[in-house]
Amino acid sequence: MCTVSLPYHVVFDILSRTPVKSVCRFRCVSKPWRDLICSPVFAAAHRSRHGPLLVDVGSFEEEEPDGGRDMRLMDMDGNLVRVIKGFGGYGMMCNTSLDDLICINGASCGGINVVDPATGKVLVSCPHMEVREQDTFPYAATRYYITFGFGRAIPSGRYKLVRLVADQTWEIFTLGDGRGWRQMQPSPAKICYKRGSPVVINGVMHVFQNKGLYNDDTLLCFDLESERWKEDVIEGPLKLVGKETRSGTMGIRLTELNGALCLVHSVFIETHSQVELPDPFTNIWILDSSDRKTWINVYTITMEPPACRYMPLRMLGNGGKLLLQCSFDQGESLVLQIHDPGTDTCNDITGTPEDLAGRIGLCSFRLDHSVSSRNFLANFLDQALSFFSN
Repeated sequence: MCTVSLPYHVVFDILSRTPVKSVCRFRCVSKPWRDLICSPVFAAAHRSRHGPLLVDVGSFEEEEPDGGRDMRLMDMDGNLVRVIKGFGGYGMMCNTSLDDLICINGASCGGINVVDPATGKVLVSCPHMEVREQDTFPYAATRYYITFGFGRAIPSGRYKLVRLVADQTWEIFTLGDGRGWRQMQPSPAKICYKRGSPVVINGVMHVFQNKGLYNDDTLLCFDLESERWKEDVIEGPLKLVGKETRSGTMGIRLTELNGALCLVHSVFIETHSQVELPDPFTNIWILDSSDRKTWINVYTITMEPPACRYMPLRMLGNGGKLLLQCSFDQGESLVLQIHDPGTDTCNDITGTPEDLAGRIGLCSFRLDHSVSSRNFLANFLDQALSFFSN
């Protein structure tokens, strides 16, 4: 029987376009394929083609499952890629699609945990501090720290945790430096922690300033590298919309969208007059990184049904379509949807796990992250292959 060997660059190109589930299987084809898949160069090429992974950290079950809640990693189509046993939770996630690590807190995961999705290991575990109940739009009330942030400093690349412990008193923790929690510079003003966790983009942590107004969108900025608050604040985009839209604010939340700072503004306009009003809608804004002052309204999405809440996850690049998390029942159930701006429609993604709830996050999945030898990566692939074959 005659066999034909494809050139290395052809195999590389084909495998780099192949979903991660199949790649984990294909490393058993031959030693050359295994060596290729285990290489950092291939891992980087594969990651650039397939984007980040979705992270589901658990459901809102009343009773804690034996062994804790599982953390599930999915691709952009909602297909299950990996399950990390016992490291889920019902709390908040702070990482973005730019991060190689997952930062989560909640009672079920024992405080704040930093997890490496490539190895399944917990790198940092911090016990609970003061716990409060807050309505963290657009999700259900959860028990969590006053607030905390997580991200990578630039240019050093060090990951840092930041937490608010009281009023304007903050502490900071650098992964791997052995110094533990350190008190840092107080924030220049009080922050609004009822809108979820801060968001780190390009080494800067962004958090809402608390001016006592439900529709105020001024942002304070903290540089993780220098560990100093910036003097200039960022004014949000709500000043660009009409008074009626501002007064109809249902909620404002920060997130990251394709590497940019994103503000999500949900609007429901009420009136007692006979004037026909627009359906409830969500405006999605991104901040222009070139001047950090200009906001661009990239999507306006009709909320159907009105009780749902939208959270953008990823701009997909195919005709401007957007991957969304759509939450119902105050976050106790959700679906993943694709929004088509051309038709202003949102369609459910089929094949995703049915028990999604709470908060879907993103992470950058690096097969070569923290890998000092190919044997370690091979063990990971063996585990993944065993999972996929079940």
